[in-house]
Amino acid sequence: MCKYYKTLLLLLLSFLCHLQSMAQVDCAEKLVRAQTAFDQGNIELIDGLLRGCLKDGFNDSQKEKAYKLLALCNIYQLKRTEAEADIKKLLKTNPFTIIDVDNDPKEYVELLNNFNRQPSFYYGIEGGGNMSLVQLDKAYSITQDVPSAEYNHPFGFEGNINFGMYLSHWIDWGMFVGYRNATVEVRENDIMNVLSTNYKEQQQFVQSGLMVNINFRKHPKNIYLNTENEKAILNSPFYPFIRLSANYNHLLSSDATIVGQYKLEGSTENSADQKSVMDKRFTHEIRLGAGIGLKKQRKRGAFYFLVQYHYALNDLVLESERYKGDVFLNHYAFIDDDYRNHLLTLSVGYQHYFYRFKKKK
Repeated sequence: MCKYYKTLLLLLLSFLCHLQSMAQVDCAEKLVRAQTAFDQGNIELIDGLLRGCLKDGFNDSQKEKAYKLLALCNIYQLKRTEAEADIKKLLKTNPFTIIDVDNDPKEYVELLNNFNRQPSFYYGIEGGGNMSLVQLDKAYSITQDVPSAEYNHPFGFEGNINFGMYLSHWIDWGMFVGYRNATVEVRENDIMNVLSTNYKEQQQFVQSGLMVNINFRKHPKNIYLNTENEKAILNSPFYPFIRLSANYNHLLSSDATIVGQYKLEGSTENSADQKSVMDKRFTHEIRLGAGIGLKKQRKRGAFYFLVQYHYALNDLVLESERYKGDVFLNHYAFIDDDYRNHLLTLSVGYQHYFYRFKKKK
């Protein structure tokens, strides 16, 4: 019985696929007939041939041709409103539709150019690495004879997703949310002439914020796509942009490792410990950022490369917990300094564009 139902189901699916294929073939034939009717001047026949296939009988290429035929028919019948409606649907099918300079009427080109064909919204993804640039605000130590700490420049990684909209051809703004892993590394030598330490702290954040991008690109000419400028429009040259940002970071975890080397009576002894230092950290961080990048549009999206500097407005060290006894203080004489960890980031990203095709004012 089960085998019987499976066979019946397969036959039913095969029949439905056959019907769909027949419907597509029928609509393809109707498109050919509509083009023939248009060429012969029988424009009153075209609407009846095409409207029924627009929902699911055409693929995108066929649908683009159908909407163009319908728009041209409405133009010849002086139905401007209907022609504009068909052109808007054509643009939603293919924002980069091409005109035939030799054959398309001037009225059709003008109606196309009446619609704003610049992106309205976008979403994107971005990822890359960061380098810590610690600014020491105040140093702390258990004795006066400890040399200044040496902060290194370790690397981390980060990524985000972003959403935004264009305010004009030149400026867009957006919001982003993502993840950041940053590292603070400091080395202290000759503590009381017997101890050297290397302290490394891994910090993980959820980051969120706002950004403004200023795009230095040419404004498109008031000429719609044709076979000569198609490549230039679909694949723009690289152009520079500037990004300004403000972001709030929430600290998720902060894990530290310390390695100590003791020199006693001519011998050397190494030891290491690790622990979470979340109880000694603020969980909120505010940053301001500025950067410059290069962007290249590719059809409905753009790829870009970006270098940014993120300035930390606050440090993360809790004053009340600085001298709290733990293994770092008791065994390695390590005390947190007051510092801010600025970051230099290098990122690559992609943004996908959405279009509204509103009429130009």
